[in-house]
Amino acid sequence: MSYALLISGLLLGYAILAWRDLRVALLVLTGLLPTYLLRFTVGPIPTTALEVMILITLAAWVIKGDAKGLLRFARNDEEIKKWAMPALLLLAAACFGVVVAPDVFGALGIWKAYFVEPMLVAVMMLTVLKKDDWTWIVRTLAVSALVVSIIAILQYLSGLGIPTPWDIERRVTGIFEYPNALGLYLVPIVTLLAVHLASSLRGAKRRSNLLWDCVATLAMTSGLAAIILAKTEAALVAIPAALFLIFLLSGAPKRMKWRVAGELFIVFILLIAMIPTVREKLFLQDHSGQVRLSQWSETTQLLLDHPAFGAGLNAYPQALAPYHDDTLYEIFQYPHTLIFNIWTELGLLGLVAFFWLAWLVIRSVHPSVTQRLNDSTTLPIFADLLTMSIHGLVDVPYFKNDLAMLTWVLIAGLILQTKTSAPRKRS
Repeated sequence: MSYALLISGLLLGYAILAWRDLRVALLVLTGLLPTYLLRFTVGPIPTTALEVMILITLAAWVIKGDAKGLLRFARNDEEIKKWAMPALLLLAAACFGVVVAPDVFGALGIWKAYFVEPMLVAVMMLTVLKKDDWTWIVRTLAVSALVVSIIAILQYLSGLGIPTPWDIERRVTGIFEYPNALGLYLVPIVTLLAVHLASSLRGAKRRSNLLWDCVATLAMTSGLAAIILAKTEAALVAIPAALFLIFLLSGAPKRMKWRVAGELFIVFILLIAMIPTVREKLFLQDHSGQVRLSQWSETTQLLLDHPAFGAGLNAYPQALAPYHDDTLYEIFQYPHTLIFNIWTELGLLGLVAFFWLAWLVIRSVHPSVTQRLNDSTTLPIFADLLTMSIHGLVDVPYFKNDLAMLTWVLIAGLILQTKTSAPRKRS
């Protein structure tokens, strides 16, 4: 009963907010991405609090007339047109993924949660938000990360609430169901906040931003602590790797870049040479690495037999079963590397759409790279997407409700910073 009241109160409050101020509702929604964990059913249909809030936002967007801005953008804004084609191609690949999937009902759930709804949120943001609203998106994400991180840290200190079998290793999960889910959510936000703070320090700093800079700093440090306590090693590699690449692309003096790169290279070699654990992790020689290598080998065989369409949405475990000979580990939901994740779920069409979108992200920080990367809003977004891609080399950084939504929030933010026109206020 209390759970039903919690859900009802949350949805009612959000509905009132969306009707009174759609802009604020969209910003709040960005900080409520983990509410996909609040699951329930409407009749025979399973859903989540996040999904219902998206539908509430969509209804308010249509009824209040903000949807009309989409047609204006489609006609007049070249930046929107550039992103529309690969987005539609990705959606088409997802539709094919439903058609070829053996479990169409399950595939439809993935289709709406990972593709349709995130894209709808991005479209609504483009027609309602303005360029300056990106600062508030960063702030809502900072608050969200801070709350999630504090819960995870308290979980570690008390030892309470850690699910089996991670309680044996004391690997925290926070509000999530497993440790990697915590790391996957916090990693991009920690990187976003780190680059955002570094960029803001280089620019003019107003007294009114001091409080939020403190919140962002606290969220970043507590988020990093929670990632360490969750023992998600790939996350601990992805963050510094992305920050280093961003530094190399920045406007810092070349001499400084060479010096920092040389020093880090020496430290990297020493770590590999002197610490066996680091060497085993980086070269996938430990148990986790061997599991991934075996999984990738089996996935390769699967894709050789089904190269065009892959396995279909939500069908990887079933499709991999005939190729799974290694009895040392179970069949996972996804192949745990970005290219294979997309290929098995969406086929070659999905890969084309992904690389097209990746190219547009890179183009968004051109020309020249150094000029755009000095921008205090574009740089954190680019760094964030880069971190998710690096993390995706050995994990699943998109095929998860909150991460799919976060990806399209970032893309919408990138478009807002670069598009040629802005939505006009309705009279």
